[in-house]
This record gives sequence, C-alpha cells and structure tokens, in this order.
Amino acid sequence: MPLFANHYIENIEGTVLDAETGKEISQANVVILGTDFGAITDDDGKFKLESQFSFPMKLEISHIGYLSHIEIFDKLPIKDFVIRLYPQSVQMDEVVVTGTRTQKFRNETPIATEVITKNDIENSGARNVADLLSQRAGVSLQTSVSGGSNLSILGMDSKYILILIDGQPITGKFNNRVSLDQILTVSLEKIEIVKGPNSSLYGSEAMGGIINIITGKNKNYQQVNFSARYGNTQNNFKDHGIKNGSNNLGLNIIQPLSDLLFDVNINVDEIQKDKSVQEIDIDKVRRIVFGADAIWNLNNENKVSIKTSAYDQVDSGASKLMNTNTDIDRKNFSLSHKTNYQKRWNLNQTIISNNYSRNYVQKRPWGKLEKDDLTSEKHLEYEILLNKQTESNELNAGLEVYRANYSSDRISSGKQEIISKSIFGQYDVKMKNQLNMIIGLRFDDYNEDYRVSSPRIGLLYNHKDKYKFRTSWGKGFRAPSFMERFIDWNNVQFNYLIEGNPELVPEQSNGITIGLDYLHSEKSQFSFSYYFTKFDNLIQDYVKRPGVLSYQNIFDASFTGLELVYEWEILEGLDSKWILNWVDNRDANNNPIPNTIPFSISTVINSHLLNNLVKSSINAKWVAPYKPQEYDVQKGIYILSKEKISAYALINIRTSIKLNDSINISLVLDNVGNYTNVDFGPFIGRAAYLELSSTIKR
Repeated sequence: MPLFANHYIENIEGTVLDAETGKEISQANVVILGTDFGAITDDDGKFKLESQFSFPMKLEISHIGYLSHIEIFDKLPIKDFVIRLYPQSVQMDEVVVTGTRTQKFRNETPIATEVITKNDIENSGARNVADLLSQRAGVSLQTSVSGGSNLSILGMDSKYILILIDGQPITGKFNNRVSLDQILTVSLEKIEIVKGPNSSLYGSEAMGGIINIITGKNKNYQQVNFSARYGNTQNNFKDHGIKNGSNNLGLNIIQPLSDLLFDVNINVDEIQKDKSVQEIDIDKVRRIVFGADAIWNLNNENKVSIKTSAYDQVDSGASKLMNTNTDIDRKNFSLSHKTNYQKRWNLNQTIISNNYSRNYVQKRPWGKLEKDDLTSEKHLEYEILLNKQTESNELNAGLEVYRANYSSDRISSGKQEIISKSIFGQYDVKMKNQLNMIIGLRFDDYNEDYRVSSPRIGLLYNHKDKYKFRTSWGKGFRAPSFMERFIDWNNVQFNYLIEGNPELVPEQSNGITIGLDYLHSEKSQFSFSYYFTKFDNLIQDYVKRPGVLSYQNIFDASFTGLELVYEWEILEGLDSKWILNWVDNRDANNNPIPNTIPFSISTVINSHLLNNLVKSSINAKWVAPYKPQEYDVQKGIYILSKEKISAYALINIRTSIKLNDSINISLVLDNVGNYTNVDFGPFIGRAAYLELSSTIKR
C-alpha cells in the first residue's frame, strides 16, 4: 500500500536461477539499492522480503562466482519474477577466512590468499590433500620410508606450515610433520593457502604459512551422497588386474530436524603400494574416517555446534630390513557456542579436545628382535573470539588456553606437559574507499619457559576494482616440539642415540609479501606475488658426541619466492589457469637449501560440454632440476643430496559424465607419462581410477 507520494511497503518475491544450467541458486543476496532492506534465497532459489521503497526501484542480485545483476521496477506487483545469473569465469570475489579469521571477500583483504576451490578439487581427481597439493607449482612431495608424505611449499618443510582443518590445528605432528596423505578430499569444500608469517592470529608453526583445509558446508535440506572409487597402478594392471589396486567408499548424510541439523560422513580408503617401483616398508594402507556434526539454532542470535571425528589408519608391510605395522588413531571433538547482538557483535566460544596415538611395531625377519614404539598426544583447548563490525572497520580479539600432554617410549620421563596462554587482537579499517589496512598483535606464553610476540600489518589499495595492490609484513614463530626438547631414544637399527635439548628457544621468522591483482576482463585475470622471509634460530640436528645426536638453535636462512598466476577463459566452456613459480632459498652461508624447487610451471585446463553433462580437465606440472634431501645413516641426519632430481613433467587427466540429475561417473588417469623416482618418490607410476558418485536431495 502507498505510504505517501510514491513510497510503498510491499512484499517482493522472486526466484534466482543459474542462467546456464537453470538450477536454483541458494544463498544469493538480494538488496534494494539505496536502502538497508535485503534477503537471501533459500535452497529452492526463492526469496521474499517486505520493504519500503520508491519507484523506480533497483534490485541488485549477487552471488559468489556469478556476475551481479540489477533489475529495475517501475510498477506493482513485484512477485513471481525470475532472475538468471551468469557464472563469472574469473572469480575475484571468493570468500576467504584464513588470513583474517573471519569471512571476507578476497578482494577486500590485504592478506594474499590462494584458494583451491571445490571445482578445482573435483577436477584434479586427487584422492588426498597430498596428491592435490603436489599438482601445484612451488610444491614438492617426498614419500618417507614410513609411507607418509613430507610436503614442501616454496622450499619450506611442512613443519613450518601450520595445517588447519576448519580453522583448528591438526594433531599428530609426528617428527614435527603432518602426513597430508591422511586427509581425504571427498568431503572438502576448499583449501586456503596463506604464504608468509601468520603467527599474529594463529601462534606457533605459522611462521612460513598456513594451509586451511575446509570441509563441506552443512545444508538445510536432506541430502545423501555416495561415492565409490576403484583403481590401480600400471604394474598391477599387467599382473593382477583392478582387484589389487586402490579403492575408496564414501557416504555423507545430511538430515535437518526442525532447528537441528545433522551431518554424518564415513569414508573407507585402501591403498596397495607398488613395491616393484619403490622399496618402501609399506605394502598396504587402510584408512577409516568418521565424522559427525550437529548444529542447533537456539534462536536468531544463538547457535550451538558439535563436531566430532575419528580417524584410524593401519600401515602394514615387509621389506628387506624388517616387517612393520603402524596403527594411527586420531579423535577430535569440539563444542562451540556462537551468539550475536544486533548483528554487530559476535562472540564465539569453543572447547576443543584432540587425541592422537601412533604405535609402530617392528620385527626383524632374520632374528627375534621386536620393537614396540608408542607415541600419544592429548590436547585440550579453550578459545573465545570476539568480533565487532561497523560499516568502515572490524575488530577481532581472542583468548586461547592450551594444554598438551605427551607420552612416548622415546622420551626418558615417559610423559611431558606443555601449557600455553595466548591473547591476540586485529583491527581492520577502511581508511578510504580504496584503501584497507590491517594491524594485528599476539602474545604467547609457554609455561613461563619463553614468551613470544607476533605483530602484523597489511595494506590493500583498490583502484577502480581493476587493480589491487597488497603488501603485508609480519613475524612468526615455531615452539620447539616435545620430541626436540625431551627425546631420549636409542635407534637400534643404525646404532646411535638421540637426546633432546630442554634449553631450545622458539624458531622465528620475519617476512614481507607484495602482491598485485589485475582484472583484465570478465574472462581473464593476472596476479603477481613476491615473498621474502628471514628465519632465525632454526633448530638443527648436530652430533653432540660420537654416537649421540641432539638439537640446537644454530641455523639461519632466507626464503625468496616469486609467483605469477594467469586465469583465462579461452572459449565458452573452456577455461584455464597457469601458475609460474620461482624460488631461491639459502642458508646463512649462502648455500642452497634441500628440496627447493627453483622453477616450476603448472596448468589446469577445464572443459564443460553439452550443458555441463561432460566435464574434462587436464592438470600438468613441469619441475626444473633440484637437489632433494637424503638421510645420512652414519650421522643420523638429513643432508643435501649430491645428485639432482632431473627435470620431469606430470600430467593428470579427469573426465566426468553426468548420467542423470543424481549420478556421475568419472575416469581419472594419474601420471600419464609414467614418471617414477625410486630413490625419492613420491611418484609410483601411472595409475587409473574409476569413480561412481550419487547425490540424492529431498
């Protein structure tokens, strides 16, 4: 009805669809320009809002990954109309959370963040996170003798990269490293990578960067997802057929009940190693992953979430040296309460409990010698996060209290406890329409053994949404692990002792990042990033006395990196992404650091045919020669290998066919060129996978 003159209060109703597929778009933003009135589309793409407006009325509809659309109305009624949004080939407005610990458009944050999207993950055909990351320029992957994967980003060992799952650090950093091949890709929504020191928000281990692995988002409608994958390597193709290869089964069930939402995931993964290619101790790996989430919306201002997961992995096999069996268990539980006040203040409290154990059993085939080695970690953490937003600034502050209990057959006392207390804050302000600034500071206190402060500052300059210049500086640190401080272990196999050093101090980093984004058109985007990080007090193995190894803070290094990224929609239905990476990492004596890939190029080309019924992708990567690290059995330490790994290329191909609205079938060919490296891995020859997936919505 009219209020006065030409002002009205009226219900506005409509539906938002994908212009190419005709599918409903949920979570699209609908805003009446010039007012504070807006709505969000539901799972059927529908919205309804009651608003005050005047003619002509402009309605803006937007969604991440789509071109925004403005519809103009000059008369009533405004109901039952349909808006079709066109996909945006180059996604510059991806929502990211890692760099600021709150949701922000990538366009609006000074912290340079690389995003591996859901579409990227699906097109890669990768079974786990290690395989996925190994396809990207600037990343190397080595398979350890225990069957795990050691990741290196820009030449930095994985112990300097903080690994998060949904923003929470993962437990089980055996030998200071996380085996990323333990994390399956089937339930992932995206992965965010932030390079450079980031301890101002996350504390220890974020001295070189962060990898935040974000799982699938909960939906508010009933959904059942099922997937099955079968595969094999080239040698087993010839000898045994597909039955002796790798396979995976996955099941995801989403069930809403009034104000409650349940989300259950189950995945079973089995891999048989091709030992004709690589002489490793592992014949077979079996993984079982279970996860369950429950979200309870108490009211519009309060929400309670419960997340729990259990992981079990068994590695078994035999080599010329020994028979081994490793059992890895990981259990995680978190309870969080989120409340908001007038949509300005947000308070999130979380209690997190993590348990990890690794039992390594070793038997000598030529004798009676048997060794049982058990290591376990128990973590308990409480964190409270406060967020306040206005139109021009945002404040984030938090408090964390963390207790970790360690027990191991490799430490003399049997058990150790570490308690840390942390406080941090970050202020994000839009100084002008074109300039954003972030200032952050964090203090960490470890059992009064040492205290560390980690500042950070970042600037973003946005010129007409076409050029974006970013720069940030920050400090990072890594606290000595309990093994480095307290280990007391006799390596019977190679006849030497390892003693910890309780006097170790934190490793520290000081780094700067400079970046430029250029949006050439709706179909192409270019970005440039430069990284420089200086590391001090790095912990290194050394010979304490003949036959005895220990650790000390004696190593300094500098890491320099340059990255160029070009995204281009070649034709309608055909797009590509090209990444060039150059790295120069050196120690204090100007010597190259092992595992540094000086130059690499990666590309992915995606095609979408027959109205997206057939999708294909080619992932290719070329790596220049580089020197890896190798284990010196005499000294018991890792050293720079005398021999280089020759230049090589990797090509992976994936084709997916949509049989109907709910069933997809995919064929994946990994390492088409059949590149192998017996000494350093991790490539074990050409492999093929056949995958069937089904999604049922109700």
